[in-house]
Amino acid sequence: MLRVAEAGLIIAIWIAVLAFGGTSPPFFLPTQMIILGLGVLLLFVSLRTPLTTTRYPVTVPLVLVALVILQILPLPTFQGSQPSLPLYGAVGYAGHVLSVAPYQTASHLLLLVTYLTAFYLVLLVCQNRNGKRRLVYALVALGAFEAFYGLVQYLTGWQQIFAYVKKYYLEEATGTYINRNHFAGLLEMVLPLTVALALGLAGKLRVAAQLSEAKARNLLLATELFPLILSLFLAVTIFIALIFSRSRMGIISAIASLIVIFGLAGSSLPSKRIRAVSAALFFLGVIGIVIWVGSDPVIGRFEILGQEYSQAGENRISIWRDTLKLIHEHPWFGTGLGTFSVAYTSVQTVFLNHLVDHAHCDYLEAVSELGLPGGILLFGSVFWIVARAVLGYRKMEDGVDATVCLGCIGSITTILVHSIADFNLYIPANALVFTVVLALAQRGS
Repeated sequence: MLRVAEAGLIIAIWIAVLAFGGTSPPFFLPTQMIILGLGVLLLFVSLRTPLTTTRYPVTVPLVLVALVILQILPLPTFQGSQPSLPLYGAVGYAGHVLSVAPYQTASHLLLLVTYLTAFYLVLLVCQNRNGKRRLVYALVALGAFEAFYGLVQYLTGWQQIFAYVKKYYLEEATGTYINRNHFAGLLEMVLPLTVALALGLAGKLRVAAQLSEAKARNLLLATELFPLILSLFLAVTIFIALIFSRSRMGIISAIASLIVIFGLAGSSLPSKRIRAVSAALFFLGVIGIVIWVGSDPVIGRFEILGQEYSQAGENRISIWRDTLKLIHEHPWFGTGLGTFSVAYTSVQTVFLNHLVDHAHCDYLEAVSELGLPGGILLFGSVFWIVARAVLGYRKMEDGVDATVCLGCIGSITTILVHSIADFNLYIPANALVFTVVLALAQRGS
């Protein structure tokens, strides 16, 4: 039964990513049906025969779901009161709701339930180390496919997503995503897993060579050599594709995650010398290929960064400033999950001729929609998981658990950094992958 859940989960993730990142509800619907169907099936099976005796975290997920339900639950209107919130009469009596757009909140509630179901499915699948390993390999394979696809787009000028001809970001690698930043968001989550696998294999290769007097010969004949070369090749390819997405925050976030990984990799993985050699090979490969292909377009993106933010006007900082006003107006319960594009119009002072559908900062957007308590609960639980993973990793011995834990720490770190200036967690496919990584880290810690 768990093998069925594992296969279904992997298929659901691939479908979500390949279908434009699941940015349109019809594209993400097959993924939701698979995950929720698996959740119902496993729940039914577990009621008859318990699948595990392990206790899983339930408090935070239940509180988050309850908070979102409260946002769309019609509240009674007292006589003589003049509620400023929109009326919602779907239940059959007059009242007002906390959400400024109940339909959007209900839709995002279904997304939230999908992510939470995926979280618990991963926890079940990862009871078996082989299941955990296959899940990580599936994510790495997905990232590698997206990277190769994006590089073909960039190097050949064939700017299509399967049969769809792109209209935007025609000079960047975007893979099967419309937006380069969301393409970078996926790659930066997969990159640390790939690098961690390479470090783990490097450590095993070193041990294998030390067990023989003919170290050089044993090194070349070791079974870990080819997987190590393949892992380094995939890691270099993924990072190069990320660079040619020209996503500035994506590149910065990926570098931050690599610093964390190489800094944490201690005695449980390769020695300092092996770490240094692996890092040198990785960065030399990336730098060499970037110089060969041409780095001017990427450098140009960073050169205009100062011009974009040196003057007051229409930029992310202006949106953040308006979003803070929105948070000030709805501090406790927020405007409703998924309602930012509707609620923002009440405080909008920039991009007046455009629809601003996201705050370009996951932290501010989540707090504006869920309120300060909900935002703290959401991101506090994420930071708690990564903190536990760091503490757990330091106590682990060499093996699959240590490798996966290290990769997950890097993946979570990179998306937390990127979330400062983008909205990857509001892209269904990326949010799903992030949820899977969180569950892997939770299980490993």
